[in-house]
Formats: sequence, C-alpha cells, structure tokens
Amino acid sequence: MVSIDDLNDAYKRINPYIVKTPIHTSEALNKKFDSNIFLKDETKQLTGSFKIRGALSALSKLKQNNIDGVVAFSSGNHAQGVSKAAQIFDMEATIVMPEDAPKNKIEKTKKNGATIVFYKRHIESREEIAIKLAKELNFPLVKPFDNEDIIAGQGSFGLEVAEFFLSSDLKLDILLSCTSGGGLVAGTGIAIKHFFPDALIYPVEPFNCNDTEISLKNKTRTRLKKRDNTICDALEVEIPGEITFPINKMNCKKGLSVTDTEVIEAMKFLHQDLGIIAEPSGCVSLAAILSKKIDVSGKNTLITISGGNVDQNYFNKLISA
Repeated sequence: MVSIDDLNDAYKRINPYIVKTPIHTSEALNKKFDSNIFLKDETKQLTGSFKIRGALSALSKLKQNNIDGVVAFSSGNHAQGVSKAAQIFDMEATIVMPEDAPKNKIEKTKKNGATIVFYKRHIESREEIAIKLAKELNFPLVKPFDNEDIIAGQGSFGLEVAEFFLSSDLKLDILLSCTSGGGLVAGTGIAIKHFFPDALIYPVEPFNCNDTEISLKNKTRTRLKKRDNTICDALEVEIPGEITFPINKMNCKKGLSVTDTEVIEAMKFLHQDLGIIAEPSGCVSLAAILSKKIDVSGKNTLITISGGNVDQNYFNKLISA
C-alpha cells in the first residue's frame, strides 16, 4: 500500500519541476449551491495536466536506478507526462497511443522527443502492444495508474490541497476527483484522509465509462460489459487498476458519473466564469455538482480540474453547441 511517506518522498523528488497550481473560487458557484467550492486548476500544470506529477515520480526513481528508457501507453495526457519526464531526465520514451488520439496530444508528445507507436482504439490491446515493446527494448513499462510511484506522484496534488485548507484554517468536507484508472483519486485520497479523515471523496467518471462507480458499488473490480464512446477520451478505462482500486475502496464514499452533455455545460461554465479552457475529461467533477449528482450545500468542497489539453477548434465547437 502506498503511504503518506511515499507521497512526501515523491513530492520532494518532483517539486523542482512541477507547478504548484492555483485554487480558484467562484462567487456564482458558491451562491448557486450555498457552498464554499474550490477548484484546483491543473490546466496550468506542466504539460497541461496532473499526469506529469506521477510521470516525474516514476521516472526519477528509475533514473536513480540507472534506467535509461521507458515504455508507456496512453490516450494523451500520460503520454505527454512520460515524454516530458523522459526529456527532463535524459531518458528514451516509447509511447503506445490510439491513432485517433487528439492531434494536439500527439504533437506535444512528439515534441518532447518520444517515439510513438499507434494502435486501433477498442480493437487492439494497447497494453499487450506496450508489454511486447518493453521486452524488445528491454525498458520498463510505466503504466498510467497501476504503479506505486505514479500513485505517490499524483498524491502531490492532494498534499497541495491539504496544505491550502490547513493554511486557510478550513476543514475539507468533500473532494471530487476526475477518474479513469484511479491513480489521481488514489494518491489524492491518501493525502486527504491523512489530514482530513472525515472528508468524503468521490471519484467522477463519464456515464458510459463508469467502471470505478460500478466496482465501488460491487465492492470488487468489475469490468464494463459495454463501453460507448465519450468526449472524455482521457477517462476511457474498462476496469479499475489492481493497485488503485483497493486504495479507493478504502478511501472513497462512492462513485459518481456524468453525461457528455453535462460535461459540456461544465466546460462552458469554467470558460465563462473563470476563463479556464479545460478538456472534457478535466470537467467531470464540476459536472457532477452542476448536474446535482451530489449535495454540497453548507460544505467546503474541492473540485479537481484535471487537465486542459484540448484542441481549440474542438473546444469552441463543443461549447457553442
């Protein structure tokens, strides 16, 4: 199990490279829901999402052990995180990405110096391809969430949240976290439960990719029987991680899920009220509040805005619909 000490150690390793991202408040949001709502903005993070936290944590450990290259698979944000971390630590990176991944995520991954191997989403297994490449290249496979050093690095997000609330003399009541395989909410949950044991933590997913919500309800890892497409491309996972799920089962109240339409409304709100351009996957937590999937009245609530890697034309198309 990943511990608070692991989080602190990871934070020391990655702190020189990451951005301590801002936490915003919205008068309109607080008034509408009679709540104190805070939004931590990872769109301002290095590489545009929280994923760099875990990537730096994992690759810094590997570099200490004289490993010169890695293999990873990702729809985009982990790809950018790993490729940037590899660039920082002068390592090679080979990334398996879906051929339909957003062009801006592909371009930024290439710009960081990574070699990209494409696969057909929902047809080929990205993990099988990556495992084969790792053996051929004799480099370790750095999974996007099922890796203890990745989880510890993502936990730096939670450490920053805890520091903000403690320094503001505020109690954190509720935290909502954008969720795919569960790495961010697992790492964040470890930090939050250490400092605020009574806080309620909710992973949030797209309605048609809600494996964590179902698994928490069933109290066991459950693979989705059917998975439809979603605009939240970074959150398309069939089953929670083997390492992340036991952590989230212990720390999370329950899972929440939102529709693509509700996500678009959250994107619009962030842009109009706070001037934030967030990708769909980064908006599911706010969407859960706006669509009243959870009652936050009278509570101090932290919302995760997990990333902003979205093509501007696509963003404009979605929010003008």
